[in-house]
Amino acid sequence: MKLYEVLELKADEVMERWRRNVQGTLAPESMPPVELLDQLPDYLQEIIGALRVHAGLASTIPRPEQVTTADGHGKQRLRLGFSLDSVVREYGAMQDAIVATAQDLDVPVIFDELQIVFHCTITGIARAVSQYAHERDAELLRQANEHFAFIAHELRNPLSSAMAALQLLTVQGHLPANSRTVGALERGLHHTSELIEQTLKVARLASGIELDRQPTTLRALIDDVEIGAFPSAEAKGIELRVKLQDDGVLEVDTRLIRSALGNLLYNAVKYSHAGSVVELRGSLANQRAVLEVEDSCGGLAPGKVEAAFAPFVRFDKNQSGFGLGLAIARQAVDAHGGSIRVQNLPGKGCIFILELPFGTAPLAPREGIAES
Repeated sequence: MKLYEVLELKADEVMERWRRNVQGTLAPESMPPVELLDQLPDYLQEIIGALRVHAGLASTIPRPEQVTTADGHGKQRLRLGFSLDSVVREYGAMQDAIVATAQDLDVPVIFDELQIVFHCTITGIARAVSQYAHERDAELLRQANEHFAFIAHELRNPLSSAMAALQLLTVQGHLPANSRTVGALERGLHHTSELIEQTLKVARLASGIELDRQPTTLRALIDDVEIGAFPSAEAKGIELRVKLQDDGVLEVDTRLIRSALGNLLYNAVKYSHAGSVVELRGSLANQRAVLEVEDSCGGLAPGKVEAAFAPFVRFDKNQSGFGLGLAIARQAVDAHGGSIRVQNLPGKGCIFILELPFGTAPLAPREGIAES
């Protein structure tokens, strides 16, 4: 009798032996058997399938990326409060139960069969632990961002009161409107308010907020952010060039994507040299909307490309701001299943490339759509 035959015949016995080994040791004694077993009976069937392939009774087994039993088990164990050590030892207990069941029937387990069981055990441990750790880290991040969001919300009201009080004192003549002290106070309050709003954006995105998807077009997105960036560009004598190769409908959270694209364009104007050119381009390719922002900042220094989207990174320490704009843009785009990257042009500038999936066929080009 082969090992796969033992397991097919005695699958319930294997699981009962496993349950007795872990209940009261790795798992609470009071845990219901159904909840304790979870997806492990399916995992045992995966081991049987691998053994059948080895015996020449099946030609293929599902590829590793198609097998999600251990993934789901790792998530369930985290939800139930199991330690990571317990999750690992559960899979070892399964291997022990398999060998012990074969020994009870005086069926010798050959080396190749034991190697397959061992390989399945290691694979199960790796996937369960990986998913457990991923879910745990995501939960810790969510909790941390909820905490930051709470603090930011609590700071909003007293800060608004302070700004209103300063304005009132200035209007009533109690403080000189043009003094350096009042100016410094206004800037400090404004920057603090900006940091709070940026922190709230990061917290909402990192906590996995539900997207409010609405249909919009490339043209609409580009028009909105161009209007918003125009005053800053005009103040620096920067020419804003817009080139829209073709248009299409996107199902996106317009508020988030407008913010992401706006951050890219705002940064482009902020870091570009006075009197230079910033170009915003839009096109469609391979079911993706491609938006590019090319600036004239002179290019990034070594090491800055890799850190471009990290929070609190600023390209120029002489510039104001908190270095959160690009981090927020990346989170917003990631939430839509898109991507964002930067291409460095040493001595010239950078091209920030934002890609998003679009939902319907491209719109027919209008006359004059290519450039504005």
